[in-house]
Amino acid sequence: MPLKLSDHDKIDWPWYVPVGSAVIPIAIGVEALLHRKALWPPRTETLLIFVALLPWILDAVDQAVPFRIGLPEWVFVPVVVAPTTILLFQPTDFDFLPFLFVFLAGEMGARLRPIASLVVAGTPSLVMIGFDVANLFEGSFIWVVGILFGWCAGLAMRQQMLLTTRMKAEQETLAEKSASEERQRIAREIHDVIAHSMSVTMLHITAARMALERDRSADALDALREAEQQGRNSLNEIRRTVGLLGPDEAATAPPMPTASDLPKLVADFRNAGLDVTMSTNGDLERVPAASGVNLYRIVQESLTNVAKHAPGAKATVDLQIDGRDIRLRVHNNNGNGSRAERSASGLGLKGMAGRAAIMGGSLDAGPSTDGWTVTLTAPT
Repeated sequence: MPLKLSDHDKIDWPWYVPVGSAVIPIAIGVEALLHRKALWPPRTETLLIFVALLPWILDAVDQAVPFRIGLPEWVFVPVVVAPTTILLFQPTDFDFLPFLFVFLAGEMGARLRPIASLVVAGTPSLVMIGFDVANLFEGSFIWVVGILFGWCAGLAMRQQMLLTTRMKAEQETLAEKSASEERQRIAREIHDVIAHSMSVTMLHITAARMALERDRSADALDALREAEQQGRNSLNEIRRTVGLLGPDEAATAPPMPTASDLPKLVADFRNAGLDVTMSTNGDLERVPAASGVNLYRIVQESLTNVAKHAPGAKATVDLQIDGRDIRLRVHNNNGNGSRAERSASGLGLKGMAGRAAIMGGSLDAGPSTDGWTVTLTAPT
């Protein structure tokens, strides 16, 4: 998207620009004093040239003091034009003093909006035209062209600095947006890991409770061991994911799940007591890593929701992969009829929809005739 420049954008000039800008007018002033033999001892011409150079000198000194001493533009221009005009009533051979007008036009072209700077550039131009009409300064027309050239150069410099300033602002905005998107991605990963961990753990704990109620202590111990192991694995995964937020640049990112890990994911839910089956058609290895992690998380979130909101339900995971598309369908029936309280945030469904969008596909989740169905269609 192209950057739009505004005349009202504030330009933050580097310190060396006003310092460097003072060097050229001072050199012009010294040259004019040498031609007039007024460098030493000081004369009226010396004072006039010093006054004409004063705005640039103050701008340079302004960079070294903590308070503002530079002249505003409406003072800057007449302070330069008035003494220079007085001196040009008595020009010298090969007089370089009109260069101050050229440099003034460039200075204002860089500092002011185009229309205002054009008016400023017109002021010394009118002075030189007046000298030409009165035959007081030979070659005035050439200096008018020079003044116009100086204004164009200053205007180009202003536009370049505006572009640089806006690009820096855009880069900062993009950096903040990138950081925000990365935080959201990590938050989604943590949400999915915690939701999956708690759901599977609760299934194991429920199995342990039911085993104890039936005096099957061995089965209860097995279920509790599985819950403990699942909890440890989930804590390790959460630590690795949260570690991405740390300052350690040498730390390696944790391996992300892929489509090939889906059978193990379904098996984990099945071992925890969820009645779930999975059927696949196609090569899971063909799914790209970026799509694989999102596909994995969508199935994970879908089965987690079955465990949370449809106790006792039977679930099926049907995954079809062909040369162009990935088609996923996760369906569960109504279970035993009980319902856990649903979260009002709906972060799980929003997260799945966001992952589907990242894959370049679409996701539909909602009630069906006998339960709940999640369908995903995305390109491979």
